[in-house]
Amino acid sequence: MVLLFLFTMENLYYNRLSSCCILSFRLTYLLIFLLWLSSCTREVLNNHSVLTGKEAQLENLPTVEGQSIPPDNIKSIQLYRGDRKSTIPAIELGENEFITLRFDELGERGRMFRVRVQHRNADWSPSTLMEGFYLSGHHEDLIMGGQPGNVQGPEYTHYTYRFPNENIQIRISGNYLLEVLDYETSQKIFSIPFFVFENDGQLNINIEELYVREPRYFLHHQLFARFKYPSYVLSPLMDLRIFFVQNRFWGRVREVDVEDVAEMGVYRGYLSRPASFIGIYEFQTLDLDRYDRPGMEILEVRPETIPPQVRLFRDVVNLNSNPSSFRRSSIYGNPRDESNARYVDVRFELELPWENATDLPIYVYGPFNNWTMNDRNRMEYRESTDSYIGRAVIKEGEYDYKYALVENGRLDDLALDGSFASSTQEYTTLVYFRDPEWQADRLLQIGINRTQ
Repeated sequence: MVLLFLFTMENLYYNRLSSCCILSFRLTYLLIFLLWLSSCTREVLNNHSVLTGKEAQLENLPTVEGQSIPPDNIKSIQLYRGDRKSTIPAIELGENEFITLRFDELGERGRMFRVRVQHRNADWSPSTLMEGFYLSGHHEDLIMGGQPGNVQGPEYTHYTYRFPNENIQIRISGNYLLEVLDYETSQKIFSIPFFVFENDGQLNINIEELYVREPRYFLHHQLFARFKYPSYVLSPLMDLRIFFVQNRFWGRVREVDVEDVAEMGVYRGYLSRPASFIGIYEFQTLDLDRYDRPGMEILEVRPETIPPQVRLFRDVVNLNSNPSSFRRSSIYGNPRDESNARYVDVRFELELPWENATDLPIYVYGPFNNWTMNDRNRMEYRESTDSYIGRAVIKEGEYDYKYALVENGRLDDLALDGSFASSTQEYTTLVYFRDPEWQADRLLQIGINRTQ
């Protein structure tokens, strides 16, 4: 349209303009066209630099392949073994153990959900097993009722579900996704990973510290595994796989890239230096156990609003010399389960020193948004305070969280760490056996180690 208008104007005045004027006119509309094209290009680039809800396309997410992210009205999801929230969601096959799922739904009262279980491969790709091979009993179960919160807005209902139970039992070990679906439409609402292991074989882990030349970080952790495998493993290099996970972010699993079977009956695997973990992954802490009894991180509370508003002290990159040594419970945080626990509107504030200044989008993320990235938890820069502001609706409890950047489609939640002191890291080791009969990955052993 712009070009058509400009060419029409040129034709109208062609006979009245000198050749010099014609040349000037052509140069003018050419300049206008280039400026218009440049603005369109900038607009397209800017649109691509902002997340548009397709967070699943980002690299380096802590979620596993196939995991469904819950909608905004599903909050405070927890998954753990037995009754201890601090445990990883892993149970031993054939033992009298169970996994507990808890979550809240805002704005709804006592409805039903469907529950399904999916077996996955060691790398979380879809398994070829039919449900009848890895499940006994029913293939679906129900979550019913729920406990309504006894508070003013936002209203919510708290749900608790435990399995295996009389309706669903697990037949083989491995990686699993627990899926929660709408009862009436069978539409998937969210899914979450858990593990079933056999406790077979003997696993030993050694963690060594490295100082690697690298732009931002120096301390690395190199993990070494020694696994004395059971007699049914005939070809360990073909049949065994070992993975390491840092701080329970299951989607960032790393497979051993150096193997050794020189010792009879023993499989050794470890991460090469380039594949080692950065050893100073840090967390910010939020003590919100009671919003009306504010912790050290809380600057201001406005209880008269619905929901109550909580303003945190400003976080400053590289100022905190004592980062959280390790998360207080798990990646799911520790929300209160009592019916009088409230949801509050929390305001985060982040200041970047000049050496950390960036034009990249910054996000605050943690258990309260299921460690996902979207436009709702993107922080806004305010020139008046020279800081970034973010908000989240969070249930009373204790949480660890982080600030993250997004660059070229990749999540970076290390760039804004203080890196002053070494913090305790937790590593989970997972040993899988590719069963030739089942053509599926069985999980033989799990090990958990923490650095000092």
